[in-house]
Amino acid sequence: MPVSVVSRSRDTRPMRSGCRRRRGRSQRGQSLGRASALMASGTSTADVRRRLVHAAIGQLADEGMKGLTHRKVEQRAELAQGLVKYHFGSLDGLIEAVLAHLAVLGFDNVMQVPQDVVAESLGTGVVPDSIWREARRVIDKMTSDQDVNRARFELFLHAKDRPELQAIIRRERDRFVDFITAVLPGAQGEAAARMLMAMIDGVLLHQISAPSEVVEEMAPAYLLGTISAGLLLPALEDLPPAARR
Repeated sequence: MPVSVVSRSRDTRPMRSGCRRRRGRSQRGQSLGRASALMASGTSTADVRRRLVHAAIGQLADEGMKGLTHRKVEQRAELAQGLVKYHFGSLDGLIEAVLAHLAVLGFDNVMQVPQDVVAESLGTGVVPDSIWREARRVIDKMTSDQDVNRARFELFLHAKDRPELQAIIRRERDRFVDFITAVLPGAQGEAAARMLMAMIDGVLLHQISAPSEVVEEMAPAYLLGTISAGLLLPALEDLPPAARR
C-alpha cells in the first residue's frame, strides 16, 4: 500500500502541475483571443477600456469595494472574461484608471465666468445673476451623478492605507488646484482653490449620507461664499504662530 500511494503521488503531481501551466497558457490565450475578436468587430481598445471604467464606477456605487471584482466589472460592461486583466493588468490598475477618469470629470464641473466679471463682482460685492446661474448649473451637475460621487468616496476610503493611491489622489487634486488658481484673481488663488475643493467634497458627502433640501438650495451660495472667503485667507507662510501645528 505505501508503494502504491507513492506511485500515485509521483504520477499525478507532475500531471497536475502541467495541467495548471497549460490552463494558465490557455486562459491567457483566451484573453488575447477575446481582445482580437473585439478589435475585429470594430470595438476599439479605448472603447473597451471606457466601458470597463464606467462599469467599475457602477459596481463601486452599487456594492462598494467588495463588489469590485474582475468578473463583476466584465459582466456589467457586457464584455468577455479576462479583459480587465488584459487591459489594466490587475484590479489595482483598473482602480488607478477609475481615479484618473474621475479627475477628468472634475474639470467639467468648473464655473465658466469671465475673469473681468469675477473681478468686478469681488470689487463691488454685488453678484450678478449670470454668476448665480452658473453656480447653480455647476452644483446641479456635480450632485446629479450619484454613482460617480459614491464611487469617488469609496475609493477615497479605500486609499486610506494605500500610499500609491494617495499619491494619485494628491496629484490629481494638485492639478485641479492649479487649474482653479489660474482663473481666480488675487494672490491667494491657491488657498481659495483648496478651500473650494474641500467645501465641494463636504457638500457631496453630506448629500450622499443624509440629503438635505436646505443644503441643496443653498449650495450655490456656499460655492460663491467659499471663493470670496478663500481669497481673503492668509498665505501659508503668513499664518500666525497660534494657528500653526
